Amino acid sequence: MNWEKLSAPKIHGGMGFKDLFAFNLAMLGKQGWKFITEPESLVARIFKARYFPSGSYLTATVGHNPSYVWRSIMRAHFIVRGGARWSIGTCATIPILNEPWLSNGEFIGSDTPGAHFVHNFTVNSLMNFYDSLMNFYDKSWNEQVVRQVFSDDIANKVLHTPLISQVDDDTIIWKAERNGRYYIRSAYMLCVSELIDSSYNWRLGYWTGIWNLKVPSKVKNLIWQMYRGCLPTRVRLLDKGVTCPTNCASCDSTHEDLLHVFFACPFALQVWNRTSLWGSVNHAVSTTNSATEAIFYLLANLSADLKQRLTSVIWSIWKHRNFRVWNDETETIAKVVERAVNMIKNWKIANSLNVLASPSHHQQATASTSQQHPVKWQPPETGRYK
Repeated sequence: MNWEKLSAPKIHGGMGFKDLFAFNLAMLGKQGWKFITEPESLVARIFKARYFPSGSYLTATVGHNPSYVWRSIMRAHFIVRGGARWSIGTCATIPILNEPWLSNGEFIGSDTPGAHFVHNFTVNSLMNFYDSLMNFYDKSWNEQVVRQVFSDDIANKVLHTPLISQVDDDTIIWKAERNGRYYIRSAYMLCVSELIDSSYNWRLGYWTGIWNLKVPSKVKNLIWQMYRGCLPTRVRLLDKGVTCPTNCASCDSTHEDLLHVFFACPFALQVWNRTSLWGSVNHAVSTTNSATEAIFYLLANLSADLKQRLTSVIWSIWKHRNFRVWNDETETIAKVVERAVNMIKNWKIANSLNVLASPSHHQQATASTSQQHPVKWQPPETGRYK
């Protein structure tokens, strides 16, 4: 599976890994942000003189014969433009056109109807600062002028942009943070959630049901692999061009796919009967079209304890299959069921100990235990190794 699919959000069928391309752009965007917020720095003055002498980074272009550094920083230009917004003070320095001063950081472009009326004007041309007696009072929008210049949809956006009397200076802020500062974290989230369309890698499904399971992570990952079609059954390997037999490792079937391994193989059926889950499993398989749909159905309808039992048995069946393929080992049905039960029991014990892991409680418990019951080595339970 490629990295783009793995970096999709967990709620959309991915693993939630970082999109390295977007993360790199977010880091480059911070350099562009410094051109805006630190214009007196030496590097900002050099780049401004070379690439945007009469404008700002927000309105800059790559230009002719750019350096590698400038081309790289301009790759993140759309992130800075997408997250920057003016905090409106006097508006004497904010051009009406091509600047992100609307409430959601939107621009009024030069091709907007009515834009030619306000070319070279600043935003304070659309505002009131004095009453009829020329007494200064809280700033507000001049609704009559705004509606005369712009269409209704643009005018409504302007009139719904808040004007705060306590703000005196025009300042560029980062709209994704409350303090208005650029952080790579929020820039990355803005990039992957709004600015870059990665929805083609998303898959519908009951993904929250997988990640909220009270089971070890290896079980969740196995269920996720089944859903995303990357569990290496022999039929799946053959689809990917791997030359291998397609027969089942546990029976005489010639078609080892997900449905057969977990729900149709005679060995798997005996395992499900031993766990008293066969009634629910059989109903799900008979009412759905695939193994993954059946598991989605079961996760959506079973209780928390039965979900634990279901997914742990699936994991144990897959482990049994791998033992047969790679080690040529044959396990009994009781061994497969016992391994699933022991895994859940040990996982519960390990997680319950985390609740009692405070140093004071641990010291007290250790002292009392050592006094009452001497610690002796004991062999591990069946199916577990130390």
